[in-house]
Amino acid sequence: MTMTNAGVFEFMFGLPKDRRQQALEFWKVLGFTPCAESELSADEAQRLYSHESGCESLRLSHAGCASFGTGFVRLFLWDELKNQGMGNGTPIHTGSRWMGMYTHDILQIRDSFDNKDSRQTWDLWISPLVNAPLAKPAPEITYHQGFVGLRETLIFGNDFRLAFIQRGGFDRPGFGTFDDELAFKNTEGSHANIVQPPRSFSTEFYKQVFDLETAPFGEAHDSGDEAPTIAALKLKLNETFRVERTRAKDCPTGLVQVYSSYLDGENNLELSVPGSRGLSCYSMRVNDLEDCRHRILAFDDASVSSIQTNEFGEPSITFTAPDGYAWVAVANA
Repeated sequence: MTMTNAGVFEFMFGLPKDRRQQALEFWKVLGFTPCAESELSADEAQRLYSHESGCESLRLSHAGCASFGTGFVRLFLWDELKNQGMGNGTPIHTGSRWMGMYTHDILQIRDSFDNKDSRQTWDLWISPLVNAPLAKPAPEITYHQGFVGLRETLIFGNDFRLAFIQRGGFDRPGFGTFDDELAFKNTEGSHANIVQPPRSFSTEFYKQVFDLETAPFGEAHDSGDEAPTIAALKLKLNETFRVERTRAKDCPTGLVQVYSSYLDGENNLELSVPGSRGLSCYSMRVNDLEDCRHRILAFDDASVSSIQTNEFGEPSITFTAPDGYAWVAVANA
């Protein structure tokens, strides 16, 4: 039975309550506007998300979310944060998450973030703009033979951790629905990234619980020894990792991309849970929530709540995967 109607439903960000207006203005430029709003008491937030603090909860929708029911943003505006989150910390550390989205104008994005005002406002780390050719070995670029591949930049700050990607010289269906009326011509959230503890790479839990499958062109492989990857992910000397891209069946967006380094590094899982600042949880929609619970409980190193009604009146569960990451599953309407 296919449980999910699609891929990743929400990218969930925690912020101090006084950042509400600034956060809404930020996400509006990327095409995300409120479509649902509720409040949680400290007791309700503890019951649902294991963080005892009052909270305003806002779900934001992008025009592309309608295509497959994926890629929404949820903002938790906390009275008191659990911690300051991952901030602009290095990507390939345990606990690291980032939200990916595609764009038709990556240079416009970099120009808008890579200036003194933006860097100070969000305490940003911006990766180099890197080119990752599709063909390996890559052909020489000439006047008559242009670049074919992906251009990517990561932009991490206190309130968000985002990756923007643009295709160059080719097109391919999937990874979101572009809204070219937006300033940055971007999609909804196209893929969720997590970094598992070193040398513990596994996508089995996500495949068994959510019926995910390996995505086309996303087979598990080792990476980290190429200059563009080293630059984009700020890798240490000789730091390689394993990575696989997974997706829900027949859904070309809302993917889950899993990494695990071969080198020891920081463990920041406690900074990547609901109540933390910044990107602190992902959610998936499922058709059978009880079956989802049973699948999770089949894994000894996982934990899961009972079925509860969330702040939007939806049956949901919170759980911790064997790799230590916090998730939410929400029942289909």
